Parts: sequence; structure tokens; C-alpha cells
Amino acid sequence: MTDIRYIAHLTDPHLLADPAARLHGWAVADAFEQVWADMRACLPAPDALVLGGDLVDDLSPAGYRWLADRLAVLDCPVLAVAGNHDDPQAMRQHLRGAQVHGALDLGPWHLIGLNTQVPGAEHGQLRAHDRRRLDTVLADPMRQCLVVMHHPPIAVGTAWIDAIGLVDQTIFADQMAGGASCRGVLAGHVHQAFTGALGDCPIWTTPSTMRQFLPGATTFAEDEAAAPGWRWLALHDDGRIETGIRRLGDRPRRIALKA
Repeated sequence: MTDIRYIAHLTDPHLLADPAARLHGWAVADAFEQVWADMRACLPAPDALVLGGDLVDDLSPAGYRWLADRLAVLDCPVLAVAGNHDDPQAMRQHLRGAQVHGALDLGPWHLIGLNTQVPGAEHGQLRAHDRRRLDTVLADPMRQCLVVMHHPPIAVGTAWIDAIGLVDQTIFADQMAGGASCRGVLAGHVHQAFTGALGDCPIWTTPSTMRQFLPGATTFAEDEAAAPGWRWLALHDDGRIETGIRRLGDRPRRIALKA
């Protein structure tokens, strides 16, 4: 029986300086609070929280401080990556204690956050520094690696989203093919749940905590039938990962009881 580390992945809340303000008709702070409450009820003591980017749409310090106040109730490490709608410097300054584009060690597991933001652009691209960091991690056979990034490293089958995805997917795929320690990749950006793979390595995206985008759409379209949500992951010491999606309105479920 292996030990298990439980983590939560929340992404793309698009918060604003004013918690009462709306974005594209969405009360984004209220939507986040509801998803946050579900996460806290289902996974009250996670081993880590991962924030997948596009955290504060207007890049405001007040938005990041509002988020930091929610994070303060957690007794666990936080790993955060920037999306195209983010200010990495403000993230480092105001998300107190969070590892922004850093790394976390959870037993044999190593979580690495990569920065795919291209300032002023919607698409993503890995920096040479982050490619070197990833190479170092992938070369260590003693680690079980989980990669966290905002832009998914493969196409998700939604044409307008894929057009603003990671532009250096081939380079990333070549890196992954050369390493044996990666057990999965977590991404945001697409406002929908998706599961794909690079070789034997699974790629997961997570629903936004606000509006959802319609899978398979050629041009921009919202998925009005899909509720905001979050992803849980159970990391086994032997390298296995169990994962699932929770959406608002799902039947209450306690994912893990921690002593």
C-alpha cells in the first residue's frame, strides 16, 4: 500500500480588483468562492494547492490580495503559474508564500511550475530557463514529476483555443520523450476539462472557476451547460495518478480524510 498525496488544481478565475464587479457577465469572485467552498468541503486538508493561471484579469494588486486572503486559511504549500492574463511580479509580491513558477517536493513527487506567458500575447511559449529546469527534473529517475503550466502542450481539439496555445509544442514533446520521470502535465487556459497524452504521459486541463468554453468549437463559444469546477489529483508513491473533476452542483463527496 503506497502513501498518497492529494492536491487540488484551480485555474482561470479571472478575478478583478472589485470583488463585486462582473467580467463578461460573470460575478467572478462569487463563482470562485463557490468553487473554493466545494474544494474545501471535499478536500479539506490537501497536501498542496496548484493555481493554473489567469488568476487576476485586470492585473490589479487588490485582486491578488483578495486571492491571498483565501489561500491564507490553507495549511499546505501553494504552487502558482501565470497565465496570459496575469502579472507574475504582482503574483510574487501579493500571493504570500506561494511558489510562483517554482517547485514543490511532496515525498517522492516533484511538482514543477513552468512559465508559458508571453507578455502582451494570448499564446504561450516556454523560456529557455524553464526548459533547462525541466531537463534537470526529467533526468532524475528517483523523482516522480508532475508538470504544471498554463498553456496546454498539445492541441485540445477546439480550433480557436488551439490557435492561441503553446507555440513550441514540438520542443516540449521532444523534451518529454527524452525523460522517463514525468507522470503527468496539468494545464489551464482552455476553460474546459480535457484529457490527452504525450506518449505515455497524460495531459489534463481543468475547468475554469467561472465561464466554460465549448469543446470542439471552431470559433469562440461558451459551454452554457457546463458549470465552473476544479480538479483533484491523488499522487501515489509508485507513480500512479488518480484524478477527477468536480463541478458546482455535483453531489457532495469527501475525497480524502487526512489525520
